[in-house]
Amino acid sequence: MSDTLPVAPSQPAPPPRSQSNGYGITALILGIVTMVGFAIPVVNYLAIVTGAVGVVFGIIGLVIKFRPRKAAIAGLILSGVGLLLSIVLAVVYTAAFASAAKAFEEDAVPTAGGPSTSASAEADSAAASFKDGVLTTPKYKIEITSHRVIAVGQPGNESGTKPVIAIVYKTTNLTSTATDPITAWIGSFTATQDNDPNAVNTLDVGTLPDEQYLDSQTQQIKEGGTVENAIAYELDDTNTAVELSAKDNLFGDELGTVTYQLQ
Repeated sequence: MSDTLPVAPSQPAPPPRSQSNGYGITALILGIVTMVGFAIPVVNYLAIVTGAVGVVFGIIGLVIKFRPRKAAIAGLILSGVGLLLSIVLAVVYTAAFASAAKAFEEDAVPTAGGPSTSASAEADSAAASFKDGVLTTPKYKIEITSHRVIAVGQPGNESGTKPVIAIVYKTTNLTSTATDPITAWIGSFTATQDNDPNAVNTLDVGTLPDEQYLDSQTQQIKEGGTVENAIAYELDDTNTAVELSAKDNLFGDELGTVTYQLQ
């Protein structure tokens, strides 16, 4: 009988450990994307998806055998934190958007019993009028008191190159909002001479025709106060009548006209 012991069978070598973890790397990339996008409005909704997928890939990367786990751990942490932050900010942004939309809707829709913006504008326009040289609007009243033609070189038109028609008027402020005579006039009146067969001939404003109105033209008028001022328009000729058109405001409908004969 032989004393030689039987040789034990050799154990199979363990499989070589992989040097990469695809799931972990994917989780890390998704985690970074989630952390970058969670604070950006709208994008943070997409970050919720990338964060959730990153968490899943991170867990798979941890449980899979024979793979390095550092990337999976980092990806799981980043994805999880980014997912939570994305959800929180999504709730905050949604509430903010809803609040803004509600505020806009309340501003756009008039309250019950209150006039709409268009109705208010129509009421203001209906209240405005121009009769007998007096323009009345909800904001101010302008009363034309006199007019005269001033030739070139005459007092009130010493430095001009064209004859002018000078108009003296009084402005009364009807509201608590301050205004001044020249702003009220320019926003309400347009002067023309119908001496062009093809186009409307709007007259240019000339220099101040009387120095006594040098300060009053820009004086702020208090509510209920009245300030006198003058304005001049340069004439293209001294034969064609001047038509002065009045409006409630610069872009409103015409309320009426007055014609000044120059001869």
